[in-house]
Amino acid sequence: MHEHILSTFDHSLNRLREQVLTMASIARRNLGSSMRGLLERNTDLCNSAIAADQDVNELEKNIDQLGMQILLKFQPTAHDLRQVMGTIRVANNLERISDQACSIAKRARAINLLPEIAEVSLLQPVYHLCARNLEASIQAFTNADPEAAAATRLLDKELDAAEKSVDQALLRVMEARQAPLEGYLHLIFVARFLERVGDHAKNICEDTIFIEKAEDIRFDKNKREALS
Repeated sequence: MHEHILSTFDHSLNRLREQVLTMASIARRNLGSSMRGLLERNTDLCNSAIAADQDVNELEKNIDQLGMQILLKFQPTAHDLRQVMGTIRVANNLERISDQACSIAKRARAINLLPEIAEVSLLQPVYHLCARNLEASIQAFTNADPEAAAATRLLDKELDAAEKSVDQALLRVMEARQAPLEGYLHLIFVARFLERVGDHAKNICEDTIFIEKAEDIRFDKNKREALS
């Protein structure tokens, strides 16, 4: 029989975390490329984000496989078990973030074929909040910091409000104009994709709290009280 590829639990867990952090780096880059592709009308960046999504998908498969190997070989308990399970959940959220980036890039490619739309600039502040929340959530996970995760998680409300504001502004423009609506519809979808990225960033914060404090607050009706 071949010796098991995993030698020690710590080594295996480090490999798992390294792959997740690599995945996080690619997902962030994909989001940045897709939004730059939109804001700068650069279709090459959009194509790059779409192509790189496959790398994230493959990493998630590897992480799932490695996580299962760790569970079967070491049968971890308590905090060790939560680390493995929570890290796998983080990977799942990162894969979905990359999916949203890919969807943004596809919408951006379509927008770039249309005459320039001034209202594209309305998405800049939404993207800024989205990128801020994502960066902070990954940092909280990396640092194993549940307090930072709890604080970052609450920032999602600001992103939600910004997305709704843009949505309403674009609808007002659509109602007032006789021009073709295709580009504005694409922008509304992009704003919603950014809001969904924020939801997944919030989920990463909840995964970090689960790992470090053994509190699963995903489905609590009053999560703010659960954190206090």
